[in-house]
Amino acid sequence: MSRPRQILPGVTWFITRCITRRHFLLRPDEDGTMQQIYWYVTAVIAAKFGIALHAVQMLSTHLHEVLTDMRGELPAFLCERNRLIANAVKVHREWPEEVFQRAATSCVQLFGVDAVLRAIGYTLANVVDAGLVEHPDQWPGVTVSVNDIGERVIVVERPSVYFDPKNPNWPERVSIPITMPPSLIETFGADAKEVLRSSVASAIEAARDAARSAGRFVKTTAAKLCSVPVTHRSNGFRPFGARNPTFAAGGNRDMVEKARTERKRFHELYRRALDALKNGTANVPFPSGTWRWARELLPESLVAVAATGGEGPEKQGEVGVRAATSFASLKAIASALNRRLYERSTIAGDVGRLSRAALGVDGPQRYSLPSNIDTANRAVAPATAARSAGTTANSSRWHRSE
Repeated sequence: MSRPRQILPGVTWFITRCITRRHFLLRPDEDGTMQQIYWYVTAVIAAKFGIALHAVQMLSTHLHEVLTDMRGELPAFLCERNRLIANAVKVHREWPEEVFQRAATSCVQLFGVDAVLRAIGYTLANVVDAGLVEHPDQWPGVTVSVNDIGERVIVVERPSVYFDPKNPNWPERVSIPITMPPSLIETFGADAKEVLRSSVASAIEAARDAARSAGRFVKTTAAKLCSVPVTHRSNGFRPFGARNPTFAAGGNRDMVEKARTERKRFHELYRRALDALKNGTANVPFPSGTWRWARELLPESLVAVAATGGEGPEKQGEVGVRAATSFASLKAIASALNRRLYERSTIAGDVGRLSRAALGVDGPQRYSLPSNIDTANRAVAPATAARSAGTTANSSRWHRSE
């Protein structure tokens, strides 16, 4: 079981998403289509979920972003935004397989201004560190300049691929501002831009020296960078089994201690609430920022928000679960969870169920071609009758073959 995540509003994150098997699917296009897909989808979905973008750079095999989750809806943003980018890339590249790797998106919470400055510097210097260009401004793909942060608004038109112009969800033109991180404004005020510019310049210079000393600096043209086949794969060294951190403090020891204390407290409260829910104890709250249980699994009728005020994770708008002690109520909770998980099944399964309903078939069936439908119907009928009578059938029969 993965560890729970705390999703709070106003938190700044460093996001990394990698392509499956390190293919060059995000490679910039000479006509700008791939870049247009990223900017358009991100602008639409960021406006929907209240995401403020500060820095971004998209290489051929992965992308980095520094953003602030203003409303505490980061998982929903990443889920919908990445799904749309993947679908658009499949159409644009004529790619039949998955686009992003199966591993989850790396979400690193940034504690303090040192972590924010370091994350932005790393993001904008990434193409230089890879030895692709001498300066980030020379990268033909998705990127921003340090001078864009806090000043530029990206305006992009709807791509000609994947997005239906007749669908009102996809406007013809959208915009997304490149904003200054709130923590930098609060700490440095009017000097925030100068501090950020100095930090990014140092990161770019360090990345350039590292690339040259490692012998990976390749001087090339934008046309050549945009012509690499997307089926190619990166062969650069990548450590296997490296740690995937969940927070960063930029070397600030005080922020490291703060992050550890807050996360330890969150995990303790979360485990206490989950154990209480399993045991049927009434009114034990999940801590503030709980996402999975409070926002995805439990139905709204079983979740209440108790805004008690005060300080500390246990006092900041705790999410209380009205769990009851009776067996009937626990059974109702289990049934509600089963229904919610069932609703989150794959689209292919939904289509299969709709097709079977249209054919008048009660139970699941296995078939691969339309010509096999009659045979499959005859094969599944005895099993359906046996299941109704209460006998146990082989579970493999009830899984639709892909």
